[in-house]
Amino acid sequence: MSEVLLQNKSASMRVDLFGAYINTLNLAGKTVFFPKTELDINGNRKLRGGMHVCLPQFGPDINNKLAQHGFGRTSEWQIYHQNSNSLSLILRSQTPGYEHVEWRLDYILPNEQEALATLTVHNHGDTPIRISPGFHPYFSAEHSEFDFNGQQFNAEEIAHTEFVTAPQESKVGFGDLKISIETQNLPVYALWSDRNGSYTCAEPTAEGYAFMQPAQDIQFVTANSKKQFSVKFGLQAA
Repeated sequence: MSEVLLQNKSASMRVDLFGAYINTLNLAGKTVFFPKTELDINGNRKLRGGMHVCLPQFGPDINNKLAQHGFGRTSEWQIYHQNSNSLSLILRSQTPGYEHVEWRLDYILPNEQEALATLTVHNHGDTPIRISPGFHPYFSAEHSEFDFNGQQFNAEEIAHTEFVTAPQESKVGFGDLKISIETQNLPVYALWSDRNGSYTCAEPTAEGYAFMQPAQDIQFVTANSKKQFSVKFGLQAA
């Protein structure tokens, strides 16, 4: 397993090239993501923690052609560029229908307080391709209760996922951990946790479980064009 460490003073991020997983994220020395861990859940080994990208789609595919959350998290990514506080990864998959797509992930620690993830989808082919991606962060959460944009939730009650449309700038609080989230083209959050560990997920997505519904024009990247999605996490001031 090949892991890359990014640092910016007291901020750090560990990235696994397999799946482009963020294994750990710490901002200003504070643990933001529950560390990626393999857990025994009902007799099955499951990965939980960190953050991974969901592409080409978030959630299931009604046609059963794509795995849950797509193939990005189960693919080997290649390093395109790297320095001490940023990493660019490239994926070119041979998955049918996506053979001419280049997926680029940029991870950056711009300062001690923030982390930025940007997905750029470049369709090099001559036909449109359908996408509806998202990011799947597991926030460190000791307790079940949390706050999302001023509304109270209990993670024990969202095991089947609750979708919430949110503004470009949102705030989520897990006890002492209070995070601002700024997104681009990811307005629908999936709130979820199975509480098999100290984590709760607030996952920014393009349209939730879009691939369970008929295709919409907005989901397509036209021939020889690009589309970009991003999420920035920041520690809220005390």
